[in-house]
Amino acid sequence: MLLRYVLLFLFALALKPQSIVASPLQTDSAQTTWVEHLEYMPLAGEPGLAKAEDMQGNTWVRGTIPSGLVGKDIVLQNTIAHVQDYRLFVQQEGSLTEIAKDQDKGGQPIRGRFPQYVFAGEGKYFYLQCADYSQEMLHVQLQEQHSFTREEGSRMFRIGIYYGLALMSMVFNYVFYLVFKDKRFTTYGLLLLSVFLTFMYEDGMFYYFSGGSWELKYFTAWNCSITAILALCFTYFFLGLDSVMKRYIRGYYFASALLLSGALLYTLTDSQIIFHSVLLGCFLFVFPCFYLALRRFKKDVYARFLLFAFSAVVLTGVFYVGYAYISPQTYTWFDINTFRLVSSIEIISISFAIIFKVRALQEENERYRSELQEFLTQFKQQEAELQERRIPFVEPETQANKKAWLQDLENTYGLTEREMEVLLCIWEGMTNKEIANKLFISLSTVKYHVGNLYVKLDVKNRNQVQVLKNTLPHLAY
Repeated sequence: MLLRYVLLFLFALALKPQSIVASPLQTDSAQTTWVEHLEYMPLAGEPGLAKAEDMQGNTWVRGTIPSGLVGKDIVLQNTIAHVQDYRLFVQQEGSLTEIAKDQDKGGQPIRGRFPQYVFAGEGKYFYLQCADYSQEMLHVQLQEQHSFTREEGSRMFRIGIYYGLALMSMVFNYVFYLVFKDKRFTTYGLLLLSVFLTFMYEDGMFYYFSGGSWELKYFTAWNCSITAILALCFTYFFLGLDSVMKRYIRGYYFASALLLSGALLYTLTDSQIIFHSVLLGCFLFVFPCFYLALRRFKKDVYARFLLFAFSAVVLTGVFYVGYAYISPQTYTWFDINTFRLVSSIEIISISFAIIFKVRALQEENERYRSELQEFLTQFKQQEAELQERRIPFVEPETQANKKAWLQDLENTYGLTEREMEVLLCIWEGMTNKEIANKLFISLSTVKYHVGNLYVKLDVKNRNQVQVLKNTLPHLAY
């Protein structure tokens, strides 16, 4: 219940609206010629893009419209989910005109996974007015409108396959938890949920379902922090590290609080340095998972399995951060599709590993249960044998009868007087030390007499001595 409220609180923080603050731009040619004549420098790692800064401090990015698209209806979009604060200007009818976001040429609203700009390519260049920190992370795509619509449908189909797999895995983990009552399933289900939400954001699905109203600028910092915390929690349950984690539990709570505090500080300050520090902290947070798995690498096949699966996901995640936050062109092989493929393989493999591990634990518990049942059966058989050998007696009504009956018991088993005294003390539930104090003998002497009693009475422990007493219900002393 507490986790649910925390997640709702974090989601509310992530919904905090953000928008670019840009100076108004006139659309007549006399006022916009200077934008076209700024001194543009090539944008590092982004072929075809160049940037410049105007006298008002606005950052501009200029891109080239391919000759094959000139005169056609074009869709422009940036496929990096966290870069949404930019405006598009193109040459139309002899002047630089701002293109409305998420509207077709007729002014009707359109819905997409990322901000879309639809326009007719009349000039050679397009111009983007960007936030200072975002121009280095642009991944601009230009496509003819009909081609874009067709390919976007194919992309949505592939994305839907992953979401179906992830949702199915989460449902299975919940069902398996109801069947096995094992926390591995619940923690992995929560971990899957946080990763699922990450892909929802990176794929632009939040933007799509909200009609462009959810920018979720702070979502990445919060969700990555929660994912890292859940990853270590899942490692703890998956590998059964109860005894190990007791020494580090305070450090885990402190590191978790520190990571979430960094996300909160980024939400309050908008500092990119803090944001990248939080991302670095998330990756560092996963290293204890590797350390704990390495410690059990030789003796636990599941530790080896977890190490390889997490290593693949984390390594791909590192390169994807480079793709999304540093340079999409430099890390082009590690886009969201590569990350999604590796995550899908990890989901399938870890889910099967959990099932096999829980089944192995249940088989082990069943074996222990069978051994315990066998022991109880043997114990009952020994009890029955003792009852068959019990001494016939007459109910002792007087102290003289009782003494005679004890004498009969002593003669039957060949007990000495001292051994009889020790036997009566055992029947009273006394420990060896208490017997030594009562009879004024040493502890070693008591152990000696107890050992002789076990041999003469044909029993193996104190419990069986008590069973012998229970077969003599009329003995009252």
